[in-house]
Amino acid sequence: MTLFRLFVPRHALWWLMFAMLGGQAAAQTPSAEVQQALSRPFVWVNDVPQPTAHAEVLYRESIAQGTPSGLALRATVRENLIQQALMIQAAQSEGLDKNPLVQAQMALASQSVLVRAWQQKVLTEHPITEEALQQEYQDQMAQRGSQEWLIRHILVDQENLAKTLLQRIQKGEDFALIAAEHSLDPDSKPQGGLVGWVSQSQLVPEIVPILRQMQAPQLWAAPVRTARGWHILNLQDLRPLKPLDAEAIRPQLLELQAQKILQQKMSSLRQKASIR
Repeated sequence: MTLFRLFVPRHALWWLMFAMLGGQAAAQTPSAEVQQALSRPFVWVNDVPQPTAHAEVLYRESIAQGTPSGLALRATVRENLIQQALMIQAAQSEGLDKNPLVQAQMALASQSVLVRAWQQKVLTEHPITEEALQQEYQDQMAQRGSQEWLIRHILVDQENLAKTLLQRIQKGEDFALIAAEHSLDPDSKPQGGLVGWVSQSQLVPEIVPILRQMQAPQLWAAPVRTARGWHILNLQDLRPLKPLDAEAIRPQLLELQAQKILQQKMSSLRQKASIR
C-alpha cells in the first residue's frame, strides 16, 4: 500500500535456521574422520558417485525449512540426488556446461554458497543473546506505537488536484466515491480509499505526525505530501494498540538481530576494502 512501510521482514531466512542447526559444523573444518565419511558415496548414478556430503547438505537444508527428520527424509534426499545427477549428466552430454553464461551462473552459485557459509560462521561466532532479543522487542514495540488508526485516503500525483478534491469533500461530496474515481492507490481505491486499521510502524513517516494531531472523525484540512504523491487523509477512528506477544514474533526478532550482526561485519569489511 502506498501509505505503508514494512515493520519487520515478512519471512525468516532459511539460512538463519540452517546456521542455528548446523552452523557450528559449517564454521569449523571437519575432522579427518568426518571428511572421510562425507566423501563416501551415498548413491551411484550411471557409475558416478554422489557423495554423502551432498546428501547431508540437502538433509540439513530440508530440516531447516521445517521438514521432519527421519528415514522418509533420507529417502527423499536420495531420490532428489538421483534426479539431479541424471539431469546434470544429460546437460553435460549436450555440452551445456561449456556455455559461457551457464559457467557464469555456476560460478555465481558457488559464490552464493561461500557467502552463506561466511554468514553462518559469523552468526555462530556471535550468538544472539536473550538480552539482545528483549531489547529488539522493546525497540520494535516503541516503533509500533501505542495506538492504531482507521484511515481513508486518496492519493493523487498533483497538488492542485488534491486541493480541488479536498474542497469537493469539504463541501459535502462523498469521500469514497471520489477515492474510487481518482485515487492512485490500487489497494485502497476499490474500498473507497479505506486503508483499514494501521499502526505508526506500518505508515510512511510523513503521515504519522499528521495523524497524531487528528481527532476521529476528522478530515485533514490540507493535502499531505509523501514520496508517493499527495494524500487526502480522513481519520475515521482510533484505538489502543495491544503489544505483540514476544514469543509469537521471535523468528522476526532473530532475523532482525542476525541482519544487524551481519551488517556490522559488512560495514567493517567495506571500510577496509579497496573498491574502484
